Amino acid sequence: MSRDDPTMDRVAVRLLVALALVAVALVAMRGHLSGPPHWTPDGLFYQARALELGGADRDSALERTFGASLGADLRRIDPERSGDPGWAAYHMRFYERRLSVPYAAKAIAPVAGERALLDVSIAGYVAAVLAIFGLLLLRFGLPIATAVALLTIFLPALTEHSGFPQTDSWGLALEAAALACGVLALRRGPRWIAPWFLAILVLSFTRDSTWIPVFAAGVAAVALRTRVAAALFASGVAAATPVLLLYSTPTRELLATMLNDAQPNPDGSWGFVVERYPGALIDMLHADGGFVLDGAWYSALYLLAGLALLFALGRGTQRTPATILLQGAAAAGVVFVLLVPVFSALRLELALVPMAAFGLALGGERVAQRLALRMPAVERLAPAEQPPP
Repeated sequence: MSRDDPTMDRVAVRLLVALALVAVALVAMRGHLSGPPHWTPDGLFYQARALELGGADRDSALERTFGASLGADLRRIDPERSGDPGWAAYHMRFYERRLSVPYAAKAIAPVAGERALLDVSIAGYVAAVLAIFGLLLLRFGLPIATAVALLTIFLPALTEHSGFPQTDSWGLALEAAALACGVLALRRGPRWIAPWFLAILVLSFTRDSTWIPVFAAGVAAVALRTRVAAALFASGVAAATPVLLLYSTPTRELLATMLNDAQPNPDGSWGFVVERYPGALIDMLHADGGFVLDGAWYSALYLLAGLALLFALGRGTQRTPATILLQGAAAAGVVFVLLVPVFSALRLELALVPMAAFGLALGGERVAQRLALRMPAVERLAPAEQPPP
């Protein structure tokens, strides 16, 4: 291979852009790169889980988090929940299966100390930006992929929630990585099913958004009717199953608790859930609307415009296996957000970011075409990328 091989030059440019995006992302998170973490109830649960993985028993782990100095502010602000040992002990069961981030925090705790979870969260934020950038490069030219990645870096919902010791950033990063592997499998063949399987498996031990890419693969299997698409869906189901076998998922009890103002409700029936759900959904939408009016307009515009463009422009000649997969993920993501109608300051909506980013890139490409700009394609669409019959 010659030293002036254009392929090598292209790879080098991509790497330089990726490094530049990492630098910009770290600048965007500069306020969180030093100092103690700001603890949330979720963060304390993950910290307690990390202590358990280090050998502490559950009671001791909860006492060292919710009952100690880490939870002092929360006990003062919310004494009926975070300040109640019984409340913390009850909710801890819902965090048992989320192992990946606490394990990572445990590994770096000797160096990072109490910042370990926060440092892992910030690393997940950077990984999410790179994963979305990589996903976009599979379909769009470098300028468009870079522009949308920059929009994602400064997405307030992402930067704010990644600045807490939580699992949201890694959930997003793994979801985007899984979707990228899914696109590659549909385009280039079954050798990409193995990394897809791994991404789904790790995601299942990170967040509850695992079924978004799996459902998307099911949509692709039905629409494309190819062996690779069917294998993608089957392997996704297989990767998401072990966590269900190892850790029971009390869906009814979790929903009943969330619809009971997060107060323990172990006896809440499906009837209770059905009765409370419509009112809770209206309350959530009203709260989201107020949150947007109070300043979250950029995050809302990113998500709503991106999803609208994904479906509006991902038709006809643009209805490729990639757009089919992303549209299926978008539909599953909306269901995921609406499943638990609790205001989250657009935290749950982060699961929609990869699909919205893809839609924004489609919109950017259309604008470039209208302006008669020629954006260099990263790679030509393979025959498998042609619209299904």
